[in-house]
Amino acid sequence: MTAENARQRLSRAQPPVQRFPLRLLPKKEAFFYLESQRNRDIFWDNFLRDLRGSGSIFACAIDGMLARGRRLTKDEFTVISGAPARPTKGQLNAERVLETLVKASFLSIETDDANRTLFRYQPELYYPVETSSKAEMIVLDGMREWARNLGFASYNTIAIRNDPNLVPIGPFQFDLAGPSWFAPLQNSGGRPGFLVADVFADGTLDAHHIQYFIRKIAVLRALRNGPRVMPMLVAESFTGPALTAGHAAGISLATPGGLFGARVGAAISSLAQTLKNVAAYASSETSDRIVGLVNDLSQINGRNGNIRGVLFELVAGYLARRDAKSIDMGVIARDPATNKTADIDVLKVESMDSAVTCIECKGKEPGGVITAEEVQNWLSKIPTMRAYLASHSSFREAQHRFELWTSGTFDSAALALLKREKANRTRTLIDWKDGKAVLELATKGKEKKIADALREHFFDHPLAAFPDTFETFNTVRAEKPSGLPPSSTTTLAIAGPKT
Repeated sequence: MTAENARQRLSRAQPPVQRFPLRLLPKKEAFFYLESQRNRDIFWDNFLRDLRGSGSIFACAIDGMLARGRRLTKDEFTVISGAPARPTKGQLNAERVLETLVKASFLSIETDDANRTLFRYQPELYYPVETSSKAEMIVLDGMREWARNLGFASYNTIAIRNDPNLVPIGPFQFDLAGPSWFAPLQNSGGRPGFLVADVFADGTLDAHHIQYFIRKIAVLRALRNGPRVMPMLVAESFTGPALTAGHAAGISLATPGGLFGARVGAAISSLAQTLKNVAAYASSETSDRIVGLVNDLSQINGRNGNIRGVLFELVAGYLARRDAKSIDMGVIARDPATNKTADIDVLKVESMDSAVTCIECKGKEPGGVITAEEVQNWLSKIPTMRAYLASHSSFREAQHRFELWTSGTFDSAALALLKREKANRTRTLIDWKDGKAVLELATKGKEKKIADALREHFFDHPLAAFPDTFETFNTVRAEKPSGLPPSSTTTLAIAGPKT
């Protein structure tokens, strides 16, 4: 029949023919289905197909979530939605897109131990394998250093995900952003352009997955007086159609191996796979795999501890398994009463399920210190972990213990808080290990390679010898070099004595 006849027929449709109640398609188009098809695979499959075919912003957001492959915070959703983070005339912003997808049941809502609201792609047909943001943060750490070393952006102003100073570029949020003074990027009046990037550490991105990023760049270029950008999208690999679409849009598609070299790229890929089955990796009979990963990834220089945090968890899991029946890592503990969740870095189970220990790992830079605030944050997670253990059929009768391990030290206030809490908690057993105690555990267990790796990458660092005498990367303002516009400043990174 003709399109007009079909439209008239559908306008008079009666059950079991149903019309999706929310408007997700443009130009007043609607999605029709049979009652028996609702929430089945064919329903979600064809709905997403039609959203993509219409160029809908909702399809960009869904495909961005499928590429990311895990529960996302609202801020993370804003990055991969392809929608503006700020209100923009004529466009749905990321918050509206998120609200609509939740109402449409494309997304479900969860809450973690920090009372953060998390969003997960709901249809079972598209449940992706859970990946960890930890590997992505390591890539972002390395990208920031890479951009600094090559001068692609101003040295001390490059921000990455979770940095408080990471702000939208134009109307859009990115995983990495920094002002660039490259001549082709400078705007009128000498204003800087920007290096922008989004990062995926695991999996192959196809042409659908990258549409959200293409859309962000296209809108930025179309803005009147909008900022000029150098866009980069980083992933483990890309399909041929994705490469074609990305290059046609003027986007640099890169892999970790291409940025950091084959050895480090392979280590990042190995880490992403390891984090999916981290307990089996840490439970291996030999420490060679752990030490090899530590040595390879330590070639990436980062300042916010993402690398050391992940590597210390692997070391801690390996050491914890020595006197355990089994261990598990990266466990998401859920309180059935409140639906809150808490991440357990290492879950150690002793023989006959007699005791179970939840270990929190804090990898620190050489000379790093655990503060009382960090201790308090850990203590606040214990009720959720206790509720999870109490509801678990194998753990409810076991003795419950909670420990905090770090490669650094505890400051006086943190130690005082730990000792006070340990004395006051008669039913909840808590304990802690600083870097010296962890190293002693490796030494007593005759784990020479693990002990050597701890010394080299966590303890024996040039800065560890004088943490109380020098601070690194103090920021000073230098005289403006000639030729820069009056509003610009130059920032130098130096090491110097405390004042």
